[in-house]
Amino acid sequence: MPARFAGLIPYQGYEDMLVEKNADGVVVATLNAPQKLNALTPGIRMGLKRILEEVNDDDEAKVLVLTGMGRGFSSGADMGGGEAAGGGHEPSRQELEEPRFEWIGRFRTMNKPVIAAVNGVAAGGGMSLAMAADVRVASDQARFVTVFLRRAILPDQCATWFLPRLVGPSRALLMLWLSDDVSAEEALRYGLVDMVVPHDQLMAKTMELATRLAKGPSVTLELTKKAVYHGLTVDLATQANYEQNLLGMADRTHDVEEGRLAFRERRQPNFKGR
Repeated sequence: MPARFAGLIPYQGYEDMLVEKNADGVVVATLNAPQKLNALTPGIRMGLKRILEEVNDDDEAKVLVLTGMGRGFSSGADMGGGEAAGGGHEPSRQELEEPRFEWIGRFRTMNKPVIAAVNGVAAGGGMSLAMAADVRVASDQARFVTVFLRRAILPDQCATWFLPRLVGPSRALLMLWLSDDVSAEEALRYGLVDMVVPHDQLMAKTMELATRLAKGPSVTLELTKKAVYHGLTVDLATQANYEQNLLGMADRTHDVEEGRLAFRERRQPNFKGR
């Protein structure tokens, strides 16, 4: 799986990750521990938390794409590394003071769209990582497996929150109880992923989607994300009031004016993301 693309500028200082941004504002974060099928090493976990914050705070970053190096997206918890064996990694104070997977909830509260480009196996916590993204594009070689109950482990890393919301509670229970491998095509039928593409076209198709989003009215896209996730937790009347508040924010943007002008002039809008 290629990690670098023309026009992408590297971010510096990430352990076990490659992070780059292109001129359209698409940030690509590649999990880079292929010898472990991109297991969630401390470096990857802390890197994910950091990139979510950086992208959210970067006005020039419009969309975040997550993918994996090599033949796996992520195999989940790092069972063969220092944290499982009790050595090899000295935890930072930050790691000691917060839950290991506290960062996964940040996917839902950050403003920018997040796309998972699932290039291979996504297992356990790696499947949770894919589910945490707003949209999932899967290679036809991707596989999804909850894996927890194969080891008599209670599902965690928010798998019991994400999975029922994507596939429904009964399907989620069967996937968790049985821990069978789910192919990309099955995942598409279940609603676990949104697109399945040929393996060698995964990043091209994902970048095409990400670029379309990046060139859109990004403030309104971000407010739409807020509205959709807020609506999952409240009643209809509360959501109607929430939408009205967000509408006032969107109406103050340059892009709303451009959208109206483009409609009157019967042309495609040229959004600026502000």
